[in-house]
Amino acid sequence: MRYVVARRLSRRGEGLGNEMLPWAKGMIASQVLNATLIGPSWGLNKRRYHRNFQTSRLDFLLEDTLVRLPHYCFTGRDYIESGEVDFGAAIQSWAIRHGLLRKKHFIVTVDGMYGGYAAIHNARPFLWAKLLNSRDAISNVYQIASRLDRRKLFVAVHMRFGGDFTKLNEGQSARGQFNIFIPGEWYLRACQALVEELGDSVQFHFFTDRGGPEFDEAVRRFNPGQVRQPGLTECSDLVLMAQADLRICSISSYSLVASFLSDGPYLWYEPQLTQIDGMYSLWGMEKQQRLKGSLTDLSATRVREIEPGSLWESEFRGYAMQIGGTFPVGLLTQLRRRLLAKNPMANLLEYGSLPSWTCEPQLSELRRRNSTT
Repeated sequence: MRYVVARRLSRRGEGLGNEMLPWAKGMIASQVLNATLIGPSWGLNKRRYHRNFQTSRLDFLLEDTLVRLPHYCFTGRDYIESGEVDFGAAIQSWAIRHGLLRKKHFIVTVDGMYGGYAAIHNARPFLWAKLLNSRDAISNVYQIASRLDRRKLFVAVHMRFGGDFTKLNEGQSARGQFNIFIPGEWYLRACQALVEELGDSVQFHFFTDRGGPEFDEAVRRFNPGQVRQPGLTECSDLVLMAQADLRICSISSYSLVASFLSDGPYLWYEPQLTQIDGMYSLWGMEKQQRLKGSLTDLSATRVREIEPGSLWESEFRGYAMQIGGTFPVGLLTQLRRRLLAKNPMANLLEYGSLPSWTCEPQLSELRRRNSTT
């Protein structure tokens, strides 16, 4: 019998956004090794996620029993030494070295947040499936989505206030820090800037772990008809945020996972980003990402070649905005394109029409050349 144990991040487990990483690693490892996935267990988690995924309160017993037996532990060091970015490729090369693919019986454990989202990209369908099949998710998603005008841009705003989040003192830098509060004025300014640029073609929905004056004010100003869902919302909120055309993020793993699951852009709090030699990065404070040849270093080298005002300006996934700053021009361009694409008239599947000249090679080539000059 072959088992892969995706270990919870601590004795009692962590927030859903954090636990997604070892869960995704466990799925990938189980596929590579042709093994049964166990965990991460939810029974001890103080947030009671066992209700969402309808698992036993005692599911931790199996996870804890298996890790007490002789097993192979794939660690962050093993991942780094593999030289791979993709977690599947990393654990496959490790498994070959240990001869695991020839064994009939073994237990392998994976854990931690090392490797980040780049490592688990191929686990996105798995995570989507788990979220959509969780308790109350489909009902909650439908109730919100059915109220939206699908011809308008849907902007998800995540405002985090509770838990172990810290409010910085005046003058204290936010650079490279996580689990910190974002001033409410930043959210309000970002929403107002969108309204000023796009008018009533943009619609908002606000997500939070708990209410507060800043949250109430944002809802009052930009979505006064918003109502609270009656069921479990931890998973359905992630699904809705991932489906949005734009995410205005908090500095949390929850916002990070929503952006990871989505193919659309997101807006980040500029004072939190690490800035080195004119380049912003989200993970630039990490020792591994400061090394020559790291993913952050390679990205910065390439991005330095981009000129302001070029076509690339509107092709980034993540954008940043300062407090009281202007909304990123490139992001506005991208959102305007998304708005045009939402028009049913542009969709053949929904009785839309397509001009015949789009299929004429000579005219199409001429238009392509004009667009690049």
